[in-house]
Amino acid sequence: CTMMLLIHARTIAQTAAAIATLLIAEPTQLQSPIGQPNNDTPSASITRLDICNSQSNCVSSNYREPPNRYVSSFKIVNDPNVAFQRAVRDLKRSDGDVSLAEISPRVNYIRVTVPGTAPSSFDDIELLFSEGNIVNVKCEARVTLPPPPFCLKKNCINGNMDQRSRVERVGRLLGLPTSDESEMREGAKWTPIFFNSDRVPGFDESEMG
Repeated sequence: CTMMLLIHARTIAQTAAAIATLLIAEPTQLQSPIGQPNNDTPSASITRLDICNSQSNCVSSNYREPPNRYVSSFKIVNDPNVAFQRAVRDLKRSDGDVSLAEISPRVNYIRVTVPGTAPSSFDDIELLFSEGNIVNVKCEARVTLPPPPFCLKKNCINGNMDQRSRVERVGRLLGLPTSDESEMREGAKWTPIFFNSDRVPGFDESEMG
């Protein structure tokens, strides 16, 4: 009888240990096939978007990002839940190459995929509809390429321009303006930068006028 009690106690202890291991284990991020959105996958635990990997082609609205990886969040004028539902509806109706890959209604999280810069590659764009009427955003390439040494386009920030363009494109698709849109339109002045030079003669708007 004593031996049976010892075996029973050991079995209970092993079972409790196994349950504890399951409870504290890290969730595994699932990757859904293109065009087949997952609902309430492990992303249901997301409360904010991670910062970019410094070695990847990536931009995000996380305040900890350096200028070459920072992009403005989007702003919304209604309830985040309503804005999230409209975004999901518009993405499902979209017939372009923006593919809905993951939805997590519990935290108003969306992940879409778009064609990347490298042939046959994709970028992941994440949207998190948060309190405070903002939508945090992140765009990261699955295939990293060397950045160009400079840029000439107006409003260009030399750093991950392809990812910035893709974020802007999704924002236009969903009708979401950037949080700093009015400040950039009214008070910002663009100055081209070449190899750390602050000003290039002939490119000043007043001189070109």
